[in-house]
Amino acid sequence: MDLRVLLIQNNAIVGNKEATLNNIDTLLTKYAGESFDLIVLPEVFAIGWQCKDFQAQAEQLEKSETIEFLKNIALTFKSIVIGGSIIIKSDNGEYLNTCPVISKEGKLVTTYDKIHLFSHIDAEENKYIKSGNELKILDLGFTKIGLSICYDIRFPEIYRAYSRNGVEIFINVAAWSKTKPEHWDIMHKARAIENQCFMIVANQTGKITNNGHNLGHSMVLDPWGSTIIELKEEESCAKCIINTEQLKELRKTFPLLKDRKDTGNNCFKIKEININD
Repeated sequence: MDLRVLLIQNNAIVGNKEATLNNIDTLLTKYAGESFDLIVLPEVFAIGWQCKDFQAQAEQLEKSETIEFLKNIALTFKSIVIGGSIIIKSDNGEYLNTCPVISKEGKLVTTYDKIHLFSHIDAEENKYIKSGNELKILDLGFTKIGLSICYDIRFPEIYRAYSRNGVEIFINVAAWSKTKPEHWDIMHKARAIENQCFMIVANQTGKITNNGHNLGHSMVLDPWGSTIIELKEEESCAKCIINTEQLKELRKTFPLLKDRKDTGNNCFKIKEININD
């Protein structure tokens, strides 16, 4: 079955949410009158990657201006919206980097809280945000989608957990730095190949601060790790079609997932040899 996907790659203007959301509306005018099955935005797409400002920019789920913006997109394009991420302040005062999922009817159906928090000395997201602890699978009836946010891509065990539970499409929303392009390509392709899954990646692009830039290069990969579509560094959108029957046929003819061993803690015997004895 075909899944019509629209990727949004934007350059958030740090400190100016209104201008940023207006820019996204402008990007979407090109697609007026069209409908999609899935629209995907980048991590912190409305406020930009500035960790020290996260708590000041936080919203509450039930009063979120950004979620209302996403609901409008869903209703306009009759699409499920994977709303990149927003910073949420929970009822108990914790701050979370949260990916909201909006239905075609404009309803907030679930959220995924980023599990792996970036701890690089120049960012230190972990100082301001609490880690999530639950994977989220979206069951569309004909396929299943697993959600992740940016730094999660460096931890393959969560993608393996998704694939063990029937996921066929991974989504990673990101604000990924221009300084690590090789890691970006290699890890997303590896997660797709080793799990025989499609990979949808929406990344921010352009300037963050005077010394920092996001990479762009949002993309959709097939289960072979081949590129279906890829943006460069421009602020723009891209659409493509994912055929889930292609994946099912690959898994039938090349049963990689059936050949794997369970990788739980008690799966393999481990023997350590002291070669100096």
